[in-house]
Amino acid sequence: MEETVIILHGLGRRGASMRKLATAIEAVGFKDMVLDYPSTSHDIDTLIDVLCAQLPPEGRLHFVGHSLGGILSKKLAKRLDTTRRGRVVQIGAPNFGSELAARAGVFSKVMGPALADLHPHEGEDDSALDMGAIGGTAAPAAYSLITGIDGENDGKVSLRSAFGHASEDKTLALPVAHSLMMQDKRVIKAVTNFLQTGQFSDI
Repeated sequence: MEETVIILHGLGRRGASMRKLATAIEAVGFKDMVLDYPSTSHDIDTLIDVLCAQLPPEGRLHFVGHSLGGILSKKLAKRLDTTRRGRVVQIGAPNFGSELAARAGVFSKVMGPALADLHPHEGEDDSALDMGAIGGTAAPAAYSLITGIDGENDGKVSLRSAFGHASEDKTLALPVAHSLMMQDKRVIKAVTNFLQTGQFSDI
């Protein structure tokens, strides 16, 4: 069965932000498919419908997503028949939402309806997925006065939220910031390792 990695950018970004990662994924033997989607135009449920229509109709599908793309990745994987469902790698995904999303509500006209879906919440059951979660810790502690995020975080998403309900042995914290973490060589190595083995190893 052919294996394809679906790669999804974050809120307000474009597929070009994931090209460096896509090149690395292709280099280790996977077919990659970077999807551009209208992240600021719809709520999450509608974005899932938009993306489902773009997925290959056959073959095993893995997913890699940054930020909002990580949330969409796991939701898309759950829609697949289990025989087609591959691994999911999230990069700075707000699995429990983000305090910053609530504070940034004033920008909803710019960032779109999906922003409201990223307010803090308790997450969802992800136990059916082979999912790895990467979280960043680069934000200075004082930054929490601006963002409202407690504990280690990447400047937009807390480590707790980034890890979500992923198994403890399938989580990885790295000293990276949210906006460019998907282009960091350590993150890229971690992603390719997980796609190949189901573990974050040798980082």
